Amino acid sequence: MAEFQLQPLDMGGVFRESIAAYRHRFGTLMATAVVLDLPYAVLYFVLAEEPPAFSGMPTEEELSTFLGSMGPWLVIRLLITSILFAAVIRTVGETYAGVESSWRETTAAAISRMVALAVVTVLFWSGVTLGSALFVLPGVFLIVAWSATLSAVIIEGAGPLTAFARSWLITAGRRMAIFGVLVTASALVIMANLVLVVILGTVLGFLVGDAGPFLASEVVWVVTQPFIAVVLAVLYLDLRVRKEQLDTDWLSLQISATSIDG
Repeated sequence: MAEFQLQPLDMGGVFRESIAAYRHRFGTLMATAVVLDLPYAVLYFVLAEEPPAFSGMPTEEELSTFLGSMGPWLVIRLLITSILFAAVIRTVGETYAGVESSWRETTAAAISRMVALAVVTVLFWSGVTLGSALFVLPGVFLIVAWSATLSAVIIEGAGPLTAFARSWLITAGRRMAIFGVLVTASALVIMANLVLVVILGTVLGFLVGDAGPFLASEVVWVVTQPFIAVVLAVLYLDLRVRKEQLDTDWLSLQISATSIDG
């Protein structure tokens, strides 16, 4: 597809390509996010208890109570987010390969890799949490070094350990650039979340009452999370173009080899 070419990108290029891909596949990305988020949102709204409040600096007892109440929901959210990211990364990869797949196909491909994605999610966040406990910086380093892990799983069909090794390998030498992109993308998404949740929460509060803030947070999640995944996909493709001379034919072959029909 002439609009999306596999080529090395500077930081500005990564964001331009990410925005272009997000806009180009907006309908597919939104459908994917809604389908994955809706069951969670309904169950959470119906079954979850009100999160326990903290009194100033949280005590160990308050943290334990919070994790006991909210921990399972946080784990489910992380898994759903990983599946969403994988589906979005797949969508972007197929777009660069010249394939206009539907949200059903990319979501099915991600769900078919659910076990690998779950293992990656557990290992990723366990490592990042442990690294962050050790003076923060190791955790940040691992987020950058492992930023291509989900892409390796969903594009290359790699197993969890191989995916971590692949990410470590292809991010080497570009980690400061990746760090800059991820920090900027995260800051943009956080700002968008803060603004949109307040605006939508206020509007929806008038329309649906107490459910307004919760509904607003879910809508904003659906809109913003795919953008982060698009950025991860574009970064991954850029790294492979730089280090492995990835071209459209090679990308198409990998996508075909890892499709659930093949």
